[in-house]
Amino acid sequence: MRKAERKRIRGKAAALAACALLLASATGCSSKTGAVEGKATIAGTPAGGAEIQFFVKAGAERTGTPFAVAAAGNDGAYRVALPPGPYYVVGRKTVREGTRDRAYKGEYSRNPVSVGAGRTASGIDLALSEMSAAGFVPQEGTGVIGSVRSGGKPARDAFVYAYPAEAGTVRGPAYVVFTRTDGLGRFRLVLREGSFVIVARRKGSGDETGAMQPAGESGGEGERVALKTGTMKDVGAISLRPLEEGKRRRRAEAGGQEKEEAEIRGTVVRDDGSPGAGVHVMAYSDRRMIGRPFAISGKTGGSGAFLLRLPKAGKFYLGARSERGGPVSPGEWVGTFDGTADHSVEISKGERKDGLRIKVSEKW
Repeated sequence: MRKAERKRIRGKAAALAACALLLASATGCSSKTGAVEGKATIAGTPAGGAEIQFFVKAGAERTGTPFAVAAAGNDGAYRVALPPGPYYVVGRKTVREGTRDRAYKGEYSRNPVSVGAGRTASGIDLALSEMSAAGFVPQEGTGVIGSVRSGGKPARDAFVYAYPAEAGTVRGPAYVVFTRTDGLGRFRLVLREGSFVIVARRKGSGDETGAMQPAGESGGEGERVALKTGTMKDVGAISLRPLEEGKRRRRAEAGGQEKEEAEIRGTVVRDDGSPGAGVHVMAYSDRRMIGRPFAISGKTGGSGAFLLRLPKAGKFYLGARSERGGPVSPGEWVGTFDGTADHSVEISKGERKDGLRIKVSEKW
């Protein structure tokens, strides 16, 4: 374990210990405390062991030391005693799936929660979703249910995605949440008030990201839904069908996109000036370039040339990575577009920008 990582872990342990002392002090005088209780879930199932954090200050990332921390039980339920006052409640959990860690986060949709002396704030439920730059906060009790079928039979382990209606695409990484169907082909997606397009696919691989494989199946252009808070809408059965190989190949070469409003082309180079092969170029809507990108290119070839198709025009921040997601790993090639101070590109509908250069360096 690297020195910086050991230092980070020790720091977190010390912070949590301090929180425990604060909480113990607060709960030592029960007549002056209240409580918060609720349940943490991921895709509608209990998020046992999720870390429930209570912050006394607002903040876009809810970073820093929380005032108090608790762990959800195996059923996802939690209850924490707190001094009176307002609190921002956040849930987090890291889930190991195969060789990949997935970080999930959820905030209470009506933060802050007001805690009164001798009172319990109940129903403070947290729907955790995989962390992304979009900052999407689901609302438990709001979303869609349905089923997926293939050849007239239930489609187990199919991926079901929710794309914002305004995203301009139902392909690529611009979705806000996803889930997988159960053994009977059923699914439940926790969303929030707004308009979405629900899409189902069998990608032919075990990963929700990346291009469709030849054996994949598609549910078409999706079902559009408009949701109000507290509404779970049944979209019925979505039928999958085999892919058209020509379209599948073209989408794979363009990072999964087909429809486009704008296009960016350029070259990826390594820090010694040689072509940066085997790299994806990613467009983020968040200037920090963290979480899930809005659009992603196919892998660069031997020349380092890339084509990034954007289903929606606007301002995007460009980065490049060897891998499609997860934490940066040793040996990975990573870089940003440095043609502007903030690494951004502004592009209009129908515009094509060419000649961009992105430098990548090997990380260790």
